[in-house]
Amino acid sequence: MKKFGISVLICLSSLLSAQNKQQIDAFYTAIRENNFPLVKKIVDQGFPIKTTLPGETAPVLAAIWKKNFPMVEYLVNKGADITTEKKLVDGAIEYGSPEITFYLIKKGAYAKNALYTAIFHENFGIAKELYLNHQPQTLSYDDPGKLLLLAVKSNDLEFIKKLPLKGKDSPMDYFNYDGYNALLVAVEKNETEIAKYLLSQGADKKSRITFETDNGTVSGKTALQMAKANKNTELMKLLK
Repeated sequence: MKKFGISVLICLSSLLSAQNKQQIDAFYTAIRENNFPLVKKIVDQGFPIKTTLPGETAPVLAAIWKKNFPMVEYLVNKGADITTEKKLVDGAIEYGSPEITFYLIKKGAYAKNALYTAIFHENFGIAKELYLNHQPQTLSYDDPGKLLLLAVKSNDLEFIKKLPLKGKDSPMDYFNYDGYNALLVAVEKNETEIAKYLLSQGADKKSRITFETDNGTVSGKTALQMAKANKNTELMKLLK
């Protein structure tokens, strides 16, 4: 009789495990398919969104991957954990969603690496907002230079003027993998006012495209040559 009882318990446990597995699969399938009504239904039936189940993706992160802000907001309001998983904000930035990014920051999600992530993914809009209004941030040595390049490429002189450019280790001295610094990008794009401002802050007017290869350093056009190609007489005078 005792063995029979144990067998029944094992069978019931197996049935419950199978049922839970079906519910978990249904929940994540609903998110992958962007089926918000079904996600709501499964959560209302008691799906445990307040913790991340072993071996599963955090529910909010799964919704971030679909760039579904209403779903993210719903899950957070239902109590989904946004503090244990440290990559929620990074995920929102990677998938290019400012709305989700700043919603999660407002709700208290971890965001110390957010500016680094935005710069890495070259999302200037998010990077700009983070730099201006969400400090302190953790940055690598080259990040100020990369941020300046993004600002130049976005033709945002107003923001560039907010960046500290003078002094040792200036962002203007940073060269990207293509061999460009901020001044070279500005001159090549024929952004006269940005180039003039950078020069006023001490940018090297002798700058030229420079990058490293297996065979050594390769040099390309100078800023002056670019200005000549653009027939920009104002910059040509400043770069001589």
